[in-house]
Amino acid sequence: MKMMLHNLKATRQRSRASALMLMIWAILLMSVTVAGVVQYVHFSADEAVLDAADFKTLHLAECGIILGLHPDVRSTDPVLKQKVGTDSGFEVWLTSEGARLPINFITDARVTEAVVNLFEKWELSTEDATVAAQSLADWVDADDDQRAQGAEEDYYKGLGVYDVPRNQGFISVDEMQLVRGMDLVERKKPEWRDYFSVYSDGLIDLLHATKDVIVATTGADESNVENLISQRDGADGIHGTEDDGNLSDNTAINLLGLSSAELSAIRSNITYGGNSVRRVESIGWVGEKQRKLTVIARRQDDNALTYLARIEE
Repeated sequence: MKMMLHNLKATRQRSRASALMLMIWAILLMSVTVAGVVQYVHFSADEAVLDAADFKTLHLAECGIILGLHPDVRSTDPVLKQKVGTDSGFEVWLTSEGARLPINFITDARVTEAVVNLFEKWELSTEDATVAAQSLADWVDADDDQRAQGAEEDYYKGLGVYDVPRNQGFISVDEMQLVRGMDLVERKKPEWRDYFSVYSDGLIDLLHATKDVIVATTGADESNVENLISQRDGADGIHGTEDDGNLSDNTAINLLGLSSAELSAIRSNITYGGNSVRRVESIGWVGEKQRKLTVIARRQDDNALTYLARIEE
C-alpha cells in the first residue's frame, strides 16, 4: 500500500513537472511569435514610409519632366529648380541630343571623321580609332561591302559571332559595344556612351555640346572652342544657368575661328540651339532620397511632341 501511494505521488510530481515545462515552452513560443509580429509591423511601417517617399520622388521628377518639355521653357529658366515644402523638390536639366555625336549618321564621311577625331582625343592610335569608326559605319550601312579597316559579317563569323552586323541603325548606344574596336574605346574612355546618341537629328548643337565633341566635329582650335564655351556658359562657367550668354547662331559659329572654306565644309553639320530633339533630365528628391527620369522627345514644326525614349534611374 505504501509503495502504491509512493508511486502515485511520484507520478503526480512528474505530471506537474511536465505541465510546468509545457507552460514554459508555450510562453517562450508566444514571446517569439509576439516579437515576430512586432518586428513585422515595424518593418511594414518602415516599408510604407519608404514606398511613400519613393512615390513622391517619382511624382516630383514627373513634374520636372512636364515643365522641361514645355516649348517656352529654356535651359536657364529658374522654374526648372524648385523646392516643394521643407524637404523635397526637383531639378531639371535641358539639353539637346545634338550635344552628342549622331552615331546613326556615321555613314556620312564628316561624321566618321568626327568619330575618329574623338577617339584620337581619347588617346587611341589613329589606326585603332579608324578601325572602330569604320566598323561602326559598316554596322550601320545597308550593304555587305567591308570598308578598308572596317568589319562585316565574315569578320564576326571568324570570332564565332553570327547574324551581325545588323546593317541598320543602332537601337541603343549600348549596342555599339558589340562592334569591332569598341573594346579599346571602353578601356580608354569608360564613359564613352555619354558622347553618342541614337536619337539625334544629325546636327551637332554648339549650344550644348562639350569641348571634345565640338573640336572633333569642327576641327577648330581648342582655344577658340574654349572661348565659345566661356561666352556661352557665362561668368560662372556652368552651362544651363541664368548667366549664360545669349549668342546668335552666326556669332557662336564665328567664334570657332574657321576659314570660309572650313566653315563651308561643316556648316550643314552644325547648329546653335536648332536641334529638334530635346533631352530632359529631371531629379525629384525627398530628403536624401532621389529618383531620376530622362525623357527624349522630338518637337515637330507644329509644336507636337514625339516621344523617343524614357529612362528611369
